[in-house]
Amino acid sequence: MAIASLVLGIIAFPAICCYGIPAIALGVTALILGRVSLRKIRAANGVIGGHGLAQAGWICGLVAASLGGLYGLFTLGILLFGIFGGGSGLPFPFPTPSA
Repeated sequence: MAIASLVLGIIAFPAICCYGIPAIALGVTALILGRVSLRKIRAANGVIGGHGLAQAGWICGLVAASLGGLYGLFTLGILLFGIFGGGSGLPFPFPTPSA
């Protein structure tokens, strides 16, 4: 589970470019897998390895999910700004020729 957490956390970073939605899903999954595997590793008292992989996986997942969420909110804000009148309904000013 630690390796899967790290792999999903790393894959979540390029997924930020897809409006942030896949990054949130992959990042949260990596976060959950990483924390669960850390719990299992600590419960085994060092018999099971992969502590560093699990730690890196949940941290990468947390960062990627956060960045994906911020990018998604930014994209949604830009979209809503464009739909609901960023120019307050006034036409664009055109330059007037000077005589």
